[in-house]
Order: sequence, then structure tokens, then C-alpha cells
Amino acid sequence: MNNDSNVILLNLSTDRFNSIYRQNMEQLAEGREIICTTDRNEIEKNLPRIEICIGSVPTELFVKMPRLRWIQTWAAGVDWLMAYPELKEHPVKITNSSGIHREQITEHIFGLILSHRRCFPFAFANQKKHEWQKADSNDLSVIAGKTMLILGYGAIGEQCAKAALGFGMKVIGVKRHVRAVKDEIRIETIDKLHELLGEADYVVNILPYTHNTHGLFGKKEFGLMKNSAIYVNVGRGLTTDGDALIDALKTGKISAALLDVTAEEPLSKDSPLWDMENVIITAHYAGLRPEYSDLAMGIALENLKRYNKGEELVNLVDKNAGY
Repeated sequence: MNNDSNVILLNLSTDRFNSIYRQNMEQLAEGREIICTTDRNEIEKNLPRIEICIGSVPTELFVKMPRLRWIQTWAAGVDWLMAYPELKEHPVKITNSSGIHREQITEHIFGLILSHRRCFPFAFANQKKHEWQKADSNDLSVIAGKTMLILGYGAIGEQCAKAALGFGMKVIGVKRHVRAVKDEIRIETIDKLHELLGEADYVVNILPYTHNTHGLFGKKEFGLMKNSAIYVNVGRGLTTDGDALIDALKTGKISAALLDVTAEEPLSKDSPLWDMENVIITAHYAGLRPEYSDLAMGIALENLKRYNKGEELVNLVDKNAGY
């Protein structure tokens, strides 16, 4: 391989880049050298030649790649863009793996909701103790007829709404712009958030983390929710004021919180959230599934075809909006 040839860098473990993937990518490489490594020294050695980066690379290295023209991330979020505003003016295109999380995150959301509504943590604790105890009927509830407010109504939000309708719930989706409205789903813009919070029995946060969403959900927002409402966050932890959430739970401003993400990650061992009976926590894994790499690689290969032809890329990130 010509030492001056451009490089397609795959910052992936070898188990995520099998021989079939390599064959497919080699057919689309068009003379570029393919380097698959997670070794920082190896990456730094090739910085002058990297044209395409796929996977997850230390973000501070992007600005040291003079030939860089396209970044394909392995995740949906591009939070790191906030730390590198210079990339907004850089010609590099950034695409993400959005769209491959909708099924598993939707199931995770309803797994959390149903676990809480049907007192599964209570049952699991008793199972470990070999104790046969029924939950109090006053602690059990159904979600049929309840209203779900979905913040960040994109691909995941749409899938979540379908499931909610299947359970007989009412759905309100919140997004930046309203383009199309389905009869059974009410869509509103984010500027109406405060008006909508009092209608919701479940507030589901799937928002990306950007300058505009930092700490978006705080003391005022929790104060506008029903005391019986439940807050679910599977988006990004820093969209929520962690102290305000703890206060809302302690003072009964909201009924419960179901969290896959938290303002600090990992959550500190002394956080009050761990010991609250009205909180369920999972360690930021709602988006994972066994086929994740296959799905992400499918997007990367499709985009490489489009990149070679000069066509519009799939999942192109708006660098100014941050998602």
C-alpha cells in the first residue's frame, strides 16, 4: 500500500470488524488503506493520512487530521461536538448511527414503566429472600388511559409512541418543528413544554445533549408536573438538573423517576438516587442489543457507497444544532 494513500480508520475492536465486513469495505475503499485499530499510538502515527473515520476516536485528534473529510460515529449522540466548536466551520461531514436504537430503547422504556407499575422490584427482592408476598393493590396501576409526553420526538420517539398507543395510552410528542401530525398523536413544539407538563402522567425524555438542552429539565419543570407523574430519562443525563430531580422525588413533586442516564455517570455511590424506593436505575445500556455492530456497520457501508458517489449521506449531523 502506498504510504501516501488516504486512510479509512476504523476505531473498533477486531470482533466488531469481521472478515465479511472487511471484504465489503475493501470493495468500496477505492484505493484507500483500511486500518482497524483502537491503539492510540497507531492512530496518531496515521493522523496525516486519515480521510474517513468510523467508530469512536479520541475527539481531540480530529483537529489533527488534515485530510479528514467524514466521521461516521458508532453512536447516535454527538455530545463531544460542544467541546470542539471549530468543527462547525471545518468541511468534515459527520454522520451518526441514529435509527438503530428505536426498538431496544422503546422496549427498555416500557420495561422500566411496567416494572414500576407492577412492583417488580418488590417481587424480585422477595424472590431473593424466598418470600411469597403480594404487592399492595394501592401500589399497582395500569398505564391504559394515561398520557405520555415524549420529549425528543424522533425515530425512537415515534417507536415509543406506537407502543404507547398499543397499551391504550394517549401520546403527545414534542420536537423542534412540526411537519406532519398523525390523528392519534398530538405533536407540539418545544416552546410549549411548560404548558404540556401538567397534562402528562409520564414524561419521557429522549432529548440529545446540546447547549440548548443542557439542564433543560429543572426545578421549574418538575414543579409543573403532576404530583402523580413519573419522569423517565433514556436520553442524556445532563439534560436534567440532578439536584432538582432529587428534590422533586424527596418532596413528592413527582411520583417516581425511571433512569437509564444520570447527570453524572457513573452515578456516585453516595447519590441519594440509589436508595430511593421510587427510583429505578439502569446503567446507560438502553441502546444496546446483540446486533448493534451489524446495524451500525450497515449504515457505515451504505454511507461509504454514497460518499464515493458524492451523494447525500444518511444520518447527516447538523453541526450547529448538535445532532
